[in-house]
Amino acid sequence: MVGFAGYGVANLLAAALFVAWELPFVDRVIAAFAPGVAFLLVVRIARAIAGAEVIVFYQVAATGMVAAGLLDAAFGEQPARVADIVTIGIGAFLVLGRFGCFAVACCHGRPARFGIVYGDAHVAVGFWPRWRGRRLWPTQMIESAVSLALVVAGLAAGWSRPGLPALIYIVGYAPVRFALELVRGDWARPHRWGLSEAQWTAPVTAIACAIWRPHPVTVAVAAVLVIAAAMLVARRRRRELFEPPHLRDLDQSCAAAAHSQTRAETSLGVAVSRFQMPDGRIDWVLSSSHPRWSTATARRLAALMWPRYELVEGRLAGVVHVVVGDPRPPE
Repeated sequence: MVGFAGYGVANLLAAALFVAWELPFVDRVIAAFAPGVAFLLVVRIARAIAGAEVIVFYQVAATGMVAAGLLDAAFGEQPARVADIVTIGIGAFLVLGRFGCFAVACCHGRPARFGIVYGDAHVAVGFWPRWRGRRLWPTQMIESAVSLALVVAGLAAGWSRPGLPALIYIVGYAPVRFALELVRGDWARPHRWGLSEAQWTAPVTAIACAIWRPHPVTVAVAAVLVIAAAMLVARRRRRELFEPPHLRDLDQSCAAAAHSQTRAETSLGVAVSRFQMPDGRIDWVLSSSHPRWSTATARRLAALMWPRYELVEGRLAGVVHVVVGDPRPPE
């Protein structure tokens, strides 16, 4: 419902801009329909490649903007204004769209000292049970607020300058989305070389803007994102154990170890065993062949997996015991 409301607001805003900026009929048709058609095509192609429907907002939004701009450059009269309307419309949709994400706990963040808490109702619709009741980064609300600010800034600064509203939104959104991906906690998203799909898209869009409108700001944002992406790729081995896909992998290994009472291992080489202690607590024994494995690594993993725990180093090097649960009260 919130998504449809966002779509309605975006269309009303686009209609108002059609009139205010006196767009010709062809430009209005392209701005109104090209993003939607591009969205459907991208989703269908992605589903054919991945075998399942995976919608990455940044991917489909960027595709819609490019499609509308190229079509209007070929058949319309004001491609810059079409880019403005499509971009601002998508930004307006995102403001409410992320409220929908917030409501159903998708696109959520990782554990944090402050933030939002999801409960049983969200677990029932797919939220990860291990993070139930824990404070998480409010990534959806941060992105919604940023999108609103960029829409307002783009319209205020670029009302009489075609192309500037789109430029402000795209260049402003790219670094924010890139950074938010570092604290996103949902795992079912494409990753490659230590970067999510959105983190690959961010520098690409920034570079495109720097080529379209060369300026110290656009060039600087593009350069910073390229450097940041290169650094994250270079450090991916240090980060991969703590990324959401591996945390889910570790969770599944814990479940397998509990079910079979044998040792289980993740795809990155973290082995886990489960033992019931006499006082009722659970002793999770962790070890790993990963080159970045250490007691500090194990402690960080434990903090992500269990809200309350006690970590004890094992007698063998590289082995740690994560003791979870409260001791039984004395009889």
